[in-house]
Amino acid sequence: MELKNKFVINSLIGIIAGMIVGLVMWMIPPVNSEGRSFVAHMIASALHGMIPCGAATVYGIESWGLTKSTVVHASITLATIVGIGGVMRWYSLSDFAVAMVIYVIIYTIIWLLNYLYWKHTVSKMNEQLEVLLKLQENNKGRV
Repeated sequence: MELKNKFVINSLIGIIAGMIVGLVMWMIPPVNSEGRSFVAHMIASALHGMIPCGAATVYGIESWGLTKSTVVHASITLATIVGIGGVMRWYSLSDFAVAMVIYVIIYTIIWLLNYLYWKHTVSKMNEQLEVLLKLQENNKGRV
């Protein structure tokens, strides 16, 4: 699938996920609910889901290594959280440090799970390739 199409699909999935999370978060009343706008909250939530999910497309750029893709995606995600969270006042300045620690923990867990999944997938592919190469080698001797 072309990267542009992957970006669009990832972004749409992110919008839906962001709006679902935004709806759940709207139902949890904050300490200070003064001046809250449901529409603004849902738009911000949709953007909050769309940008990081769309940015995950960088992992599909074959010329980039895992480190470069991770740094770019983490930077985009962090900028999104800081920018939208700040504008929407989703956390106070004192909560900012806690929000960043939570971000790093969640990002690390998700990254690690993906890394382990792909490491396992590549290992299985390599095993299958070895079997195919041995079969091919055995068949050459019979011709």
